[in-house]
Amino acid sequence: MKRYNDDLAPHEINKGFYRNIELGKDVVLQKIEISNQIRGMIVSCVGLSSTSNTNKAAINASINLLAYDNRNVSSGIYGLKASFEWNISEVVWQLEQNIQEFKDMLEILYASQEPSYAGMRRMAQEDYENGRIPDAIRNFLKLSQCFKDDFSVFLSLGLISLFHEEDKEKALEYFDESLEIAKSQSDFYTSYVLLHKALVLRNLNRLEEAEEFSKQAVDLSPDLTEALYQNAQYSALLKKTDTAISLLKKIIRVDILYCLKIANERDFDGIRSHTTKIFKEIGVQYHKSIETKMKVLVKKLDYFDGVISRIHKQGLDISGNQNFRKRQEDRAELANMIDCDFVLNTFVVDNCLTQLDKNFRDDKLLLSSECKKIRSKVGSERKEAARTLKKVKERKLFYPFLLYLFISQICAIPVGLFVVVPHGILIEKYNRLIGASTGIPPGVFLLEFIAFISCVLIVIVPTIRPRIKWKKIHARLQQNEYALDKTIKIIEKELRN
Repeated sequence: MKRYNDDLAPHEINKGFYRNIELGKDVVLQKIEISNQIRGMIVSCVGLSSTSNTNKAAINASINLLAYDNRNVSSGIYGLKASFEWNISEVVWQLEQNIQEFKDMLEILYASQEPSYAGMRRMAQEDYENGRIPDAIRNFLKLSQCFKDDFSVFLSLGLISLFHEEDKEKALEYFDESLEIAKSQSDFYTSYVLLHKALVLRNLNRLEEAEEFSKQAVDLSPDLTEALYQNAQYSALLKKTDTAISLLKKIIRVDILYCLKIANERDFDGIRSHTTKIFKEIGVQYHKSIETKMKVLVKKLDYFDGVISRIHKQGLDISGNQNFRKRQEDRAELANMIDCDFVLNTFVVDNCLTQLDKNFRDDKLLLSSECKKIRSKVGSERKEAARTLKKVKERKLFYPFLLYLFISQICAIPVGLFVVVPHGILIEKYNRLIGASTGIPPGVFLLEFIAFISCVLIVIVPTIRPRIKWKKIHARLQQNEYALDKTIKIIEKELRN
């Protein structure tokens, strides 16, 4: 059956970025395709690129946040938020009917009825979802004559009348019937029907009524952002500027993607200066957030660069410093991405900085882990140095020295008696100052002196030198231990903050 085409469709139905999202496909595949197209649209609009793997991942994560995390396609119009477009409204209705809460509601409705009614409804829905429109109309009409308490039957007939039969007046009648039933069953689905009724009224040039029914939808479901958005549309067209602006501010706080939708919506052309102001205000908020995060991040990075430098001065190798340098580069790149005129860019950069701070936390954990490993290694080395120093100190010094000195003196005295020392000024001074009083010949004194120096070089120096060496090694390792303990405490304190 013929469907609204580009020439006949009102711009609310004709517009939209979705392509090839239509009835006749599996629900699961529909969800995946809608999600992918939302992401593709966001990617094309954001247009940020990065040479840093970290920032690429952060940008992708921010886009995924916009495309997936902030919306749930499975939840229909409520979950889609700003991603809802009228040109996929039939598929959205298909998604709505596959929500468990909706199925439970139908089960309760049909529990007390003839079993054939539930079977008839399933058949009608399958016909509709698979594009068998004439069969769907026949089965829905047959069911509506037997059972009049199912609002979804009349809503489906209204959608078929609007999108396939191009009969707005007939669609409005079905929506009115659906509305009367839904009022006693569900506030949310009452709002759902009201939005469809408002759409038809708007296209019948009954704008005041469209605004009134969309407002009723807002009153019943104040957290249904699409109700607020459409009420803002109609308010803007009726020049109720304050109401429109107030509503737009609310929905942007829920889903930043509404900025794109608002920017491309012709209905807001009459209040464009106000919407531009809203975007600038939001941009300023994100810029303030970015500036604050930048300052905090720079301070942290500079601080930890100093910590790592102090570790390096101790002669210790910490590989984590490469990560901190990369974070500095990532931060600098993000600072160059900010576009004051495009809110989504600032949103993405703001989220990237949040991600960068998380990565920085991971870097600190890695640095802490490395420091603890090195601390353990240094501790083992210090203990080994302490044991070696103890062994060196245990070596006897006094008795070996006396023994060597005694033996050398025994050899020096008899040999020195036969040593002839040439006469000179020094010998004359020796004989006058020392030899005359002690009676020790110059040759004996000379050999005793040589023997003493030899004892010092052979016994004392080899014993003292290792003590000095291992004392220095032990002191250095002790200092490294202290520096690492201090660094670990600093990092752990930062991690707790």
